[in-house]
Amino acid sequence: MAMILAVASLLGYMKGESSHRASRAIYESALEAVSDGVRTADLGGQASTSDFTAEVIRRVKTKVEVWSALADIER
Repeated sequence: MAMILAVASLLGYMKGESSHRASRAIYESALEAVSDGVRTADLGGQASTSDFTAEVIRRVKTKVEVWSALADIER
C-alpha cells in the first residue's frame, strides 16, 4: 500500500489535470479498499498483495471511467 500511495503522491506533484486526477483516483481507491476490508496481512487482513493491487486497479478504472463520462457531459 505504501508504494501505491507513493505513486499517487508523485503524480500529485506533476503538472496537468490528468496527473492530478490519476493521483486522486489512486489515493481514494487504496483508502476505500482498506476501509472496505480488503487488507494485506500487515494491515490485519487476509488479501494477498496481488489481490489488494487488483482491487485498487479495479477501483481506479471505475473512478476514471465515471469521471471521464461526467466531464464529457459537462462539455
